Amino acid sequence: MRQVELTGIKNFECREVEQPAIGPGQAKIAVKAIGICGSDIHAYYGEHPFMDFPIVLGHECTGIIEEISGENTKLKKGDRVVLRPQRVCGACKPCRAGRYNICEKLEVLGCQCPGGASDYYVADEDLFYRLPDNVGFDEGTLIEPLAVAVHAVKRAFREVEGKNILVLGAGTIGNLVAQSVKGMGARKVMITDISDFRLDLAKQCGIGHTVNISRQELAEEIEKVFGKDGIDAVYECTANEAALNQALFLSPKGIPIVVAGVFAGMPHINLANVQDREYTLLGTLMYVEEDYMESIDLVKQGKICLKRLITQKFGLDRMADAFRYIEQNQDRVQKVVLDI
Repeated sequence: MRQVELTGIKNFECREVEQPAIGPGQAKIAVKAIGICGSDIHAYYGEHPFMDFPIVLGHECTGIIEEISGENTKLKKGDRVVLRPQRVCGACKPCRAGRYNICEKLEVLGCQCPGGASDYYVADEDLFYRLPDNVGFDEGTLIEPLAVAVHAVKRAFREVEGKNILVLGAGTIGNLVAQSVKGMGARKVMITDISDFRLDLAKQCGIGHTVNISRQELAEEIEKVFGKDGIDAVYECTANEAALNQALFLSPKGIPIVVAGVFAGMPHINLANVQDREYTLLGTLMYVEEDYMESIDLVKQGKICLKRLITQKFGLDRMADAFRYIEQNQDRVQKVVLDI
């Protein structure tokens, strides 16, 4: 089968390898689509702090079950599935508490161990979930980042209904956070960015209040949209120091601020405001199965728009071209998908 490996900075190699064999409790899929994630881009530049060369990427992965061990009663050969790319120990303190998304020995498939950038892929059968009938393989790759968004939302609230929400950053995660809180019943949702392209996509996905902070005053827009009660939570999805500090300056006292953006360096943050205003500053990482199931349910109900986020498609053997396209068209790209 074909397999593409990132062997060094901006260097991919497509090669022929043996198809993987399944073991007990595993399933093999014929891979149909792979989404390219921000973490993949960091790896491409050699800037990901937790990824080393060589690595087979592909943690946003969908396909058809070709073979299954026979122990699973929920899935069968021919099922259309999406991967949950987590390998956990099950024994550490976070795992025992049900928070295996922060397992002390967490390995993300496609990040710390091989992902699905190949014609066939094998993983534990309990890491595969049926795709909703109304979702194709391409948009199905977005269920993984949608689960990231759903988990981030729930870091602040178990119930979002009636809340006023501000989302900083209209990239894929920010867009999906905004869609998720709206789908979960938030009262009003505002999303910000400096890109009209990304903000227009957010509008197409049903987010009514968009703010281009390069030419609009965020404080004025918050007052105009949310009134004197203001916002109930902020989701920081930019990984931008200035954006986070702006949130720490503008936000009402006592609210949760969830950091979903992956900061590359060591930002200078106004912790004096965190202390003085009793903000709850929360990190968020990946998801647990509950988040996957809730994401799939939101999609089934038609509350999430995935297809509009896909802006370009390439074949597996053009993976290098796909990354170059992203590099050269950053202002016109949201999600690029590899069709297998």
